[in-house]
Amino acid sequence: MKSKQKIREEDLFHDLFMDYYPSLLSFARYYVENEAIAEDLVQDVFVKMWELREQWEKVENFSAYVYQMVRFRCFNYLRGEKLRVEMMRSYREEKVDIMEINQYIEEEIFRLVNQVVDTLPLMYKQVITLTLEGYRVKEIAEKLNVGEETVKKRKQVAKQVLKEKLGKLYLFLFPLI
Repeated sequence: MKSKQKIREEDLFHDLFMDYYPSLLSFARYYVENEAIAEDLVQDVFVKMWELREQWEKVENFSAYVYQMVRFRCFNYLRGEKLRVEMMRSYREEKVDIMEINQYIEEEIFRLVNQVVDTLPLMYKQVITLTLEGYRVKEIAEKLNVGEETVKKRKQVAKQVLKEKLGKLYLFLFPLI
């Protein structure tokens, strides 16, 4: 069974909620301009008020006190939102910068590989280009009208030249050719 003190506190709190909630909600909406968020903020204030109910008697102007609590709660929310928005903007800008850098690296590697491939004699260049395009030895032999062994030897020589000129980059770019 609940004590009379506990019942009186709950009744008083219920009456305060019923009296203040609509105007506090309107007050919060002025700051946050979103009904659902304003409702959450005002409810947070009422939860805090319930937790601090022993301190109510020390409050001289309860009305000013509760409005001030809602105002501070709204400001804290808006400060948090501003920080969240700034962090998201910063993240997006950083992501764009990284994407731009990756694009530059990709283009530079492509340019470098093409430059090295262009230095190959035509017969080796044709074989390596067709290999990079996904053709198999037999298909390359048919296209170039040469034997499969010739294609294999040209491919081997071209790979050796690419390894020498590209160094470790070759191992990264051409592990399976």
